Amino acid sequence: MFKTLTSIKPRTIARFAALLACIAAPASARNTDSVTYTVVAGDTLYSIAERYLKTIGNARDIQRINRVRNPRRLSIDRTLTIPREMLKFERVQLMVGPFSGPVTVGGELPETGANLALGDQVVTQRNGFIRFESTFGGRVSLPSNTTARLVRARRYLLGNTLDVEFEVLNGRANAVSPTLEGQDRLRMRTPVAVTAVRGTEFRVAYDAANADVSLTEVTEGTVQVAAGGETRPTPAGFGVSSNPSGVNEPEALLPEPAFVEGTAVQTGETLTFAFEPVTGAQAYRVRIAKDPSGLDVLADQIVSGGVAEFPSIDNARYFVSARSISPSGLEGASLSSDSFLRKRVGVTPSQGQSPDYDGYNFTWTGEGEGTATYAFQLWSEGSPEMLLVDEVGLTQTQIIVTNLAPGRYNWRVAATETDEVEGLIKVWDETRLVTASN
Repeated sequence: MFKTLTSIKPRTIARFAALLACIAAPASARNTDSVTYTVVAGDTLYSIAERYLKTIGNARDIQRINRVRNPRRLSIDRTLTIPREMLKFERVQLMVGPFSGPVTVGGELPETGANLALGDQVVTQRNGFIRFESTFGGRVSLPSNTTARLVRARRYLLGNTLDVEFEVLNGRANAVSPTLEGQDRLRMRTPVAVTAVRGTEFRVAYDAANADVSLTEVTEGTVQVAAGGETRPTPAGFGVSSNPSGVNEPEALLPEPAFVEGTAVQTGETLTFAFEPVTGAQAYRVRIAKDPSGLDVLADQIVSGGVAEFPSIDNARYFVSARSISPSGLEGASLSSDSFLRKRVGVTPSQGQSPDYDGYNFTWTGEGEGTATYAFQLWSEGSPEMLLVDEVGLTQTQIIVTNLAPGRYNWRVAATETDEVEGLIKVWDETRLVTASN
């Protein structure tokens, strides 16, 4: 018996038990490698094989599996068990959707709209992301540092039954399943565990360097996780870790951290986001995406503290979200994302004497892509409330100040741009010191 990874309150246990009672039976059926068929009037094993099986010879296999005495005489309403591998099927397509960064599909660069071939390995490296859209309404997203492959993508003629399976060899996969009908099956597997779903949203993770552990996190609906001959239902808001011996007790996913800084405008060269730590979290995954759902990912990283920094990105509006990571490695909820404007605005200033004008020459260069105006301020050290120079709306990148009395002065420069949503954006560079002498 495995130890519980995290203690769960009695009220949570009661809610979890009620969910298990509702889902255990149908989920188990979806995890089988066979389907069932109910005999109707006029059926024989040969007519069933002709309509639904790969070869007519499979009729003999079905006769043996179901212990049918006469293949030409079947009782109406009798239930036959048929292995999925014997069924005729049509290919279901998963097509390349949005992607960014270093990604390969079958060893080649991906092409939007191209079909994912069975067995092709999909590899995302650092800051590489890709999403696959399906003809059956589901989607699979692979974040950075992931290797996965499509194992099965079929729709059987028998019952129009869907059967799709992805394998995560290393890294993570985020999956959204449509509502499945009848004996439809959608599974995500790792080398350790298999996760079967029915109309749900969930994540699967596997670290090839720690080959004994597979993780499943459920954010919507319910899944069945099977490992080591053991199957455990897991509802939304919970996750489980698995190893070759079985599936551990479900663990309540940690809440998402709240951002306290960085979700309005990001003007610096480096993007910085600060958030409130969550009790029980050992780390956090912070992600920048192009869409509020977080499916079109641009960059993500794992940090141990309450601040995440990202390198510069193009000017645009983006969305940032964060997940708490428990000591077991399970990543918690990420129910919301905060919109922020990325608008690179700033200056790089310098100073020197101006012998031509017997004064001081203050210059700067603008940073960013937009058209900026500038502001300049100068004051005696220790007296910022009494500005000696206060210029705004400058279009030039230079100002000369003359007739400064000997002494120490502070000065600074700001770049100013206007955004349709945020309005006026003014970014002051750091305050600097200049010493005037005779």
